[in-house]
Order: sequence, then structure tokens, then C-alpha cells
Amino acid sequence: MNLTQLRNATIIVAYDDCRILVDPMLADQGAIPPFKWLVGQRRRNPIVPLPDGTAEHLIGVTHALITHCRKGHVDHLDRAGCRWLRERGIPVLCMPDDATFLARRGLNVQPLNATGPTPFHTGSITPIRCLHGEGWISRFMVHGYGYYIEQTGEPSLYLAGDTVLTDEVRRCILERRPAVSVVPAGGASMDFGAELIMDDDAVLTLAALGQGIVIANHLEALDHCPVSRATLLRRAQALGLAQRLRVPDDGEMLAFAGD
Repeated sequence: MNLTQLRNATIIVAYDDCRILVDPMLADQGAIPPFKWLVGQRRRNPIVPLPDGTAEHLIGVTHALITHCRKGHVDHLDRAGCRWLRERGIPVLCMPDDATFLARRGLNVQPLNATGPTPFHTGSITPIRCLHGEGWISRFMVHGYGYYIEQTGEPSLYLAGDTVLTDEVRRCILERRPAVSVVPAGGASMDFGAELIMDDDAVLTLAALGQGIVIANHLEALDHCPVSRATLLRRAQALGLAQRLRVPDDGEMLAFAGD
């Protein structure tokens, strides 16, 4: 299994003849308005371009997988990503709550089972609920789902989606014991309210729980995500978690051996 970090939450998961594009945000740098307005210097999103070689990475994509997309969550499916999927007729795997929204945009929607595993390729995809922020700010969020993916002869994979560290996320790590987990680490927050996703503290807590590799993304791409790669790596080293944590650069591919 290969995982390529493109930008923010956009990754490609590759299994031989199956290549899954997750949460495609493919807009040019600065094409999306700021998420934070009450700061000294507003920055339009994404604050960085797509990495060199993105077009080559996208060649051969067979499926897309969406964690959440409604209520303005354009950092997980923007207009450019939607257009790219529509023009190529890529099958889009999503939860039933998102299916109508995506179908209205002309996408080739294939809803997953909301209450258990859905057969996929040589294995299955199982949804894991997210909590996209706590307190009053959570009322304005689409909480979405993460996904636990099993494929024959490949490492098990947990894509956390946009979530804070919840008991359900902990159970997934402790009970399902994924070999690889991809988690949001940017500590995103709006002008007011609590954090919307995990920050460095939460990611390092998660990394200390299980035995698998944790990959941190959702970093250094949006104006409301303050956690840096350097901070996360430095703290992991200090806590003795450097061997458990991967923090890929945009455009970097990580390879994981199967059983």
C-alpha cells in the first residue's frame, strides 16, 4: 500500500490496480476565501499550491472517497476537485447523507453502508463517526465519517476524517488496531469557538495509544490550521514517539508492506 500526501486532507491510497483519491481539494493557491476573518492578516486558501507532480499522481485514480462535503467544507471537496471527478466519471464513495448533494453535482455516486462494512475491491470499508469540533461551534459543522479500510494482503488503514480525539476514535485504534492511521493534526479553529480537529497534543496522545503508524496531515495548507510540521516532529521526538509518527511533505509518498 502506498499513500501519497497531496495537500491538506487530500491523499491518494494505492493498492496495485486500485487508486483512491481522498477528499480532493484541487483549487489553485488562493482560490478560496479565508476561514478566519478577525486576524491581522487575512490569507486566502489554500495558502500553498498543489505540489509539483500532482497531475502525474492523479493518473490512474480509480475511485474517490469523501469524508464530508456539505455546509461549505470545501477543504475536502472543492469546485476544482468536483469538476475533476465529474469529467472523468470517477466512482465516488461516500456516506448516504452526502449522496444526494454529490449526485446533484453530476458525480458518479456510490453510497457506502452507514451502519457497517461495505464490500470494496478485495476487502471492505467501514465508517467510523467523526466529531468535527465540540461545544457550540459543533452545531455549525458537518461531522462526517472516517473510514477503516481492509484489503487482502495489505496493511489495515484508518482514515480518521475531520475529528477531535473522541472515545470512538480511541476505540478504533485500540480495538481494530489499524496498521496505519491518517489523522488531521492542524488544530483548526475559526475566529471563535473550540478546535475543530485534533492538534499536536491530541495526535501525540493518539500515537501513544496503539502499535501502528500514525500519519499526520491537514497541515500548513489552510489559514485556520496553526500547527506546523516542525512542531509536531519536534514534540514527537521529545516524547519518544518519532518511530510511530510520519509527517509527510506535500507530494511525498509513503510505502507500507502488506502481510
